[in-house]
Amino acid sequence: MHRTRLNQSLILTLSTAALAVLAACGGGGDTASTTPTATASSVTLQTYITDNLATEYSKVWVTVKKITATDSTGAVVTLLDATATPVVVNLSSLADVGQFMSSVTLPAGLYTQVAVTLGNDVQLVSLDGATTVTGQLGSGTSDFVWNVRNLRFDTATTGQLVLDFNLARFTYSAATGLVTPQVDVLTPTDAFRKFVRQQAEVHCTVQSVDTTAGTITVNDSRLGTGVVVSLATDAVITNESTGSTLTLAQLTAGTRIGIKGTVTPGATTADPVTVTATVVHVESAVTRARGEGTVSAVSGSLVTVKLSDANFLPGSDSVVVDISTATFPHGLASDLVAGVAVSFRGQVSGIGSAAVITATTMDVRGAASNTARQAHPGRTYVGSGVRGAVGTVNSDGTFTFTVSSASATTAVPAGTYTVNAASATYHDGTATCLVAGATVKVVGTLSDTTLTATVLDVAGCAGQPHSAQHGKR
Repeated sequence: MHRTRLNQSLILTLSTAALAVLAACGGGGDTASTTPTATASSVTLQTYITDNLATEYSKVWVTVKKITATDSTGAVVTLLDATATPVVVNLSSLADVGQFMSSVTLPAGLYTQVAVTLGNDVQLVSLDGATTVTGQLGSGTSDFVWNVRNLRFDTATTGQLVLDFNLARFTYSAATGLVTPQVDVLTPTDAFRKFVRQQAEVHCTVQSVDTTAGTITVNDSRLGTGVVVSLATDAVITNESTGSTLTLAQLTAGTRIGIKGTVTPGATTADPVTVTATVVHVESAVTRARGEGTVSAVSGSLVTVKLSDANFLPGSDSVVVDISTATFPHGLASDLVAGVAVSFRGQVSGIGSAAVITATTMDVRGAASNTARQAHPGRTYVGSGVRGAVGTVNSDGTFTFTVSSASATTAVPAGTYTVNAASATYHDGTATCLVAGATVKVVGTLSDTTLTATVLDVAGCAGQPHSAQHGKR
């Protein structure tokens, strides 16, 4: 019987961020009626997932439905309940990333078991994207539950629990179509070292708006209540139904919005979780498809996107997106060329590899908004990025940059440029990674010899190499 090992790992991280900061989490999780005997106080747990890149499959899609923990008395608490709207995750898109999944208040004490409920189907996309195989975690069941037993996770003394769904040790049998899992427990120190960034996707209800501070306070069924959202420098708020651009002052309490951004846990137990939003959508009542990836082809208004993340199980490595009626919070239709990173929202028709998304919005990663283009008409968008080496790093947020290669919407000639990184978002690495000799990919705008970075990737900075992670098992 031929068995294939899946060289990936999915790590679930539960970290105690604050003591009794969040009240009932608006559906993010229900505590059991029985209180653990260790202590009567409460703690707030934040749930993250992360992963390493695959070597045998380009995409591994799974569906997360529920996460529970059992204390030493046998009482069960819910850490995440996404049964109504399951969380579809492409594990290979979470390399060196901690994706914020939930925040829930629960009794402090000793927890001895964690159970993760997944949809039974696992979709495996080949490295070339040509074939997609649907495997199953169990035989004849709609859901599959992973149980990790014999734990000693005491929330009174430690704030982190790391569960490694070690796909490097999973096997897939072509004869039976079954994927056999393996779950390990890692030390929090090793696990958190691999996080280059922590991101959040929030679908929430506005509670209040502070136009002076430029923040929105929201309640989310997964992330909890009182989540403070600030806007990135070039963030745009759009209405999904009309395509119109809104101001912060036009958001009102009770409005349903969707946010994609960077999450920052509080530095102390008194600090709330914050999210810096790069995209904000006022959502309609209709459930819509969401996804992101890289443009691989354009034919008129039909754009083929090689998916890295989506809220639906795709039938192949790519999906066709119809942009004929889409609005662009960032960028233009003319920016859509092979290699450009995008995210989209819309309605899906068809199933499997025949699915087509009719987009209401298409967002071009790193491109300027309409307001920014009007303010700086002389700048040219550098879409799929330009790579090079850092030279001199200056204290004002700029550095010199020698171009080594470019695959951008506009050719960037070889030479040395000045990069303004003051308002850049780091997709990989952080500002501390900018040292002489570091290899950097810049997405942004070009004016003469100055590149204004909107997105920066710093190669090999923060996180351990994948081989080092697996070597510690």
